[in-house]
Amino acid sequence: MIMFFKKKEYQTLNDDTNVFIESSICTGEKIIGFRDGRTGTLKQAVVVRTQTDIDDFYRMHKLKNTKNFKI
Repeated sequence: MIMFFKKKEYQTLNDDTNVFIESSICTGEKIIGFRDGRTGTLKQAVVVRTQTDIDDFYRMHKLKNTKNFKI
């Protein structure tokens, strides 16, 4: 039996379009990082506990928070 799967595609731009926040199903812990365009994994992920953590992530990478992520 042959199965066909659609390959996931991700944007690999240098602005905040490849910034994502993921949440753990088990613990609810949130992390923010850059989505790798080829593998789809998060790179340079940082744990997010407060809104300040999100703001610091953007400031550290000199990006503007155009997605307006909120906790």
